[in-house]
Amino acid sequence: MHPEVTGMTGPTGMAGTRPALPDATNAAFLLEALREANARRDRHGVPPLAMDPLLVEYAKTRAAELSSRTGSGAVRAGTGEIAYRSEGDDMSQAAEAVASWYAQSAAYDHDDPRPCGFSQLIWKASKAMGAARVAGQGPSQHETYIVFVFEPPGNVEGTFQENVPRA
Repeated sequence: MHPEVTGMTGPTGMAGTRPALPDATNAAFLLEALREANARRDRHGVPPLAMDPLLVEYAKTRAAELSSRTGSGAVRAGTGEIAYRSEGDDMSQAAEAVASWYAQSAAYDHDDPRPCGFSQLIWKASKAMGAARVAGQGPSQHETYIVFVFEPPGNVEGTFQENVPRA
């Protein structure tokens, strides 16, 4: 697997459009996404997220847009987004995406915070999430796109100290 982790927008470095990859979101994926996200949030003493069916549908739209390369990069007002892309022989799982975003904590500077996937994942004020995955054969390899969306959004300027506590 060769993951590409992105923050508030979709994967970068892709030109042109193509048909969206098929939806690969299922109940097991959603349970894993919620479990993995909340396990990381628990390490920082922030409340667990609830899975919101409307946010799941929105995440499906965003994942399809990113895979077709038609995504504008702009997210719906009132939501935050983190995205993960991988290429390889197998479809990526939610745990891989969450681990990749959480790994950004190693470089996170609490004294000079910058928006990233880690900070959105942990963001204390976020209460609900949606998740989705699209996967299929790309031009040269199997590709997976995973999108998590959050309400209220994280990475709000001036509020990092109270929303991204240390572990």
